[in-house]
Amino acid sequence: MSFDAILKTKIRVPAPHPNGVPRRRLTEMLERGLSGRLTFVTAPAGFGKTTLLAEWLSLRPDRSAAWLSLDETDNDLIKFWRYFIHALSAAAIPELQSRTFPLLQAYPNVSIHTLLDALLQELEDNVGTASRASRLPLRIVLDDYHEIGDESIHQSLSYFIDHLPEGAHLVVASRSKSPLRTAKWRTRGQQCVLTGSELTFTADETRLFCADTARLSLSDEQLADVVRWTEGWAAILQMLSLSLRDRQPRDRGRLLSGIAAHSSDVIQYLLEEVLGVLPEELRQFLLRTSIADRFDAALCDVLTERDDSPRLLEELKQRNLFLVPLDDAGEWHRYHHLFGLVLQNQLIRREPQRWRAWGRMAALHFADRGMLDEAIEQAIGCGDEDLIVRLADRHLYTILHRGELATLARWLNQVAPAKLPLHLVLIHAFALTVTGQFGQAGDVLFRAEKDIASLDEGDKRGELQSGLFFVKVNFAFTTGDYEQWFKYAEQLDVLPENPLFYHFNYNRNEPLVRRTFFGLKGAIPKEILLISLRMLDVLETHGWRQSLFAQYIVQTMAEGFYEMGQFEACEQALREVEAVSRSKRCAGLYIPNRVTAARLQTARGEYGRAMAHLGEAAEAARQWGEPHWLGALQAYEARVLLQQGDLAGAEARLAETGVTAKETPTLYRETEYMTLARLLGARRKEKEALKLLDWLVHLGRRERNLVTITDVSILQALLEKQRGQRTAAAERLHDALGVGIAEGYVRSFVDEGAPMAFLLRDYLKLRESGERPAWEEVPADEVRQLLRRIEAETAGPLRAESGDAVDRLVEPLSERELALMQGMAQGATNRELADRLHLTEGTVKVYFSRIYGKLGVSSRTQALHRARELGLLD
Repeated sequence: MSFDAILKTKIRVPAPHPNGVPRRRLTEMLERGLSGRLTFVTAPAGFGKTTLLAEWLSLRPDRSAAWLSLDETDNDLIKFWRYFIHALSAAAIPELQSRTFPLLQAYPNVSIHTLLDALLQELEDNVGTASRASRLPLRIVLDDYHEIGDESIHQSLSYFIDHLPEGAHLVVASRSKSPLRTAKWRTRGQQCVLTGSELTFTADETRLFCADTARLSLSDEQLADVVRWTEGWAAILQMLSLSLRDRQPRDRGRLLSGIAAHSSDVIQYLLEEVLGVLPEELRQFLLRTSIADRFDAALCDVLTERDDSPRLLEELKQRNLFLVPLDDAGEWHRYHHLFGLVLQNQLIRREPQRWRAWGRMAALHFADRGMLDEAIEQAIGCGDEDLIVRLADRHLYTILHRGELATLARWLNQVAPAKLPLHLVLIHAFALTVTGQFGQAGDVLFRAEKDIASLDEGDKRGELQSGLFFVKVNFAFTTGDYEQWFKYAEQLDVLPENPLFYHFNYNRNEPLVRRTFFGLKGAIPKEILLISLRMLDVLETHGWRQSLFAQYIVQTMAEGFYEMGQFEACEQALREVEAVSRSKRCAGLYIPNRVTAARLQTARGEYGRAMAHLGEAAEAARQWGEPHWLGALQAYEARVLLQQGDLAGAEARLAETGVTAKETPTLYRETEYMTLARLLGARRKEKEALKLLDWLVHLGRRERNLVTITDVSILQALLEKQRGQRTAAAERLHDALGVGIAEGYVRSFVDEGAPMAFLLRDYLKLRESGERPAWEEVPADEVRQLLRRIEAETAGPLRAESGDAVDRLVEPLSERELALMQGMAQGATNRELADRLHLTEGTVKVYFSRIYGKLGVSSRTQALHRARELGLLD
């Protein structure tokens, strides 16, 4: 509720002033700028940037417009883009939040570019096409961008601008020169710029303002003085008009003369003149309420200790005293930035002690209403460190869930280290680590370790030590500094579990943990197994084995064991994680656990059990209210059906995910797109499949995700081979081997069966020819070892290919299917085969149907002929 209230004030398009001066020359410039991709409106405070843009947007209500008002609290990459998506969703794409928020939750498992790719694709699909037809672009306004100083936001917005679809136009309003990298768009004529010199009021506009907006009757001489002294500055013009309005004509000359005497501080002089003629109750109301960046009547009552704030707010509105409405209901307001700043400075100068007390009152009021973000910012504004600590502690779980760790780190940076409780010191170090501020994180950890060690023995010290253990593990995984963690772990005694740290959910939407940031994005350093085992030993010694933290390590090991072909170790680890993740209803663990179990059973040819595991995962996702996992699970089910030769079933199941070959793939739906590429390959649509894969491998390299790079390169190689491009296939296979062998990957290659064996043979022949000397970086012995592993699992050495017949075998036969083929070759009937293999006759028929699909045949005779061609019966 509180978050929604503030959000609405940030994404509401301001209404134009009912009696404002039409600024046609400027709105026409903005209109012409729509032929490019972005517009900058840059001028100092008080030049009417927001007013101008509100007027412009109101002139064409038939066009969609998204608006985001920014402030200094938005210097958090995730928070910025969350608000940005809310603004777009409210303006043009209602379903945008549900489609893109899973990526926000996945950060830093995926980079911000993956989120932006998905966002840009949504704009292209929902805005670009419609806009090209109607020639009405979506206008996106970022107001007060000068408040943003975070370099990661500048970089990400520059990327967004570079890839902005034709149907959208970005407007950036700021007091200072833009830090965005947009020079190329200026040179291409795609950038419009309005500066202070354009925004200043002309003499004619000044006259209109005084007559129509301010309702002033001035002589020609007085008007000339107003034009001369305001120099077209809108804020000074408005403040001057307020001062003149309540004065007798004989006093106006004195006021204008006073401007000349106070030319170095015209704003302050005029403010004092404006306040000087106001009733005392209104003057005090303005000063006290300027404490808050945004306020409603309830907060005003608290700050002014009155009960009639609605009446006073209405009077401010009638007097046109720089009151800016922030929502359509007229409940929330702020003062014009320049006016509010001058009011605050005057309040601090006049009431240096009381302004802190009023700031604290505002913070406590926000907190009582559950508006903790606002409460903490208010506490920071008045420098109340004790209150910052208390409120941040109360808000921890929410801010961690939202992933706004940069905001959390900024809040805690406002508190002197000596005043920060040790559990928040650890949270501070964790936030700094995840946001990549490793130097400061290391310093904070060093101080925390010393302070914790100095405490007396007891539960509090033990819980803090366990929290330190957790943060140090994350620091070690992120920086690779494992040795420091080992030294610390060896000093630990039995410790209590820290509830906050040890139940942190690392995974929001990735069906394999080893693909995540925590799972090192597929990297398997040689020492990682030893490190993981030692970590688990320490965790188990301290009674933390059942924690989510420990179980994520076990699940990562299970996936690594599967990849290395250690099935028994994999199965044992999976059983442990299954029980804990189900009991704790942790989808981020349970879904990858069931997916890995399904992959294990598929490798054994136990397709029914594989489908059962995936069904368990899907049911859990529905019951636990996390349906965003279903797309990946449906894709894995389609993959299992594809491996059984059931192309129609696979196609039907994959259709439920909604992915198509016409889209530009996004990495967060990699599982779905990879399955689609396999299905297209099985349908002999290699060109369409390879187009999808080209995008995915590009995204994988940008993310430095080794699993993606390897898996996509392998499938590219298989498809190139399938369409007869053997050299291209070998080159793509080399890409996969370069990563896979270095990281110890096995199953990524072996699971492809016979087609991979033929690929490896081609690759080795090309290497032996000496045509690719650079390929020597990949050890040939390890390539041959992979080949022998595949031959062992496909019933012995494979014969040379005959034409392109082998290329059509997209999925390998399982051990059970090979046994049935051997029996068929010996002349056994279905009944005899059923008895021999302890199956029903109906099951044998189902198996043969799948075998025919894999071999691309329709009869026993054709199947035997094809199997002999492939060397499957030797």
